[in-house]
Amino acid sequence: MSDKKLPDIAMYIDNARLIKKPELQKLLNVSRSTLGRWIKSGNFPPPAKIINGRSLWHFHDIDRWISERAHEAG
Repeated sequence: MSDKKLPDIAMYIDNARLIKKPELQKLLNVSRSTLGRWIKSGNFPPPAKIINGRSLWHFHDIDRWISERAHEAG
């Protein structure tokens, strides 16, 4: 068994959970403005819900988006 540290993505094991914009920024290592541009241009999934002005995404949508990008790059 490897002694490698688990990647930060391990905290998102529950694909059904909702994820907030600050968590997305940290996960993707992008600024708020970059994330906003991606959403506005259609290059990123739109929020699944907006509650009290706060955008929320289903993690499974983000996981799929990350996987697609990795597949395209690879």
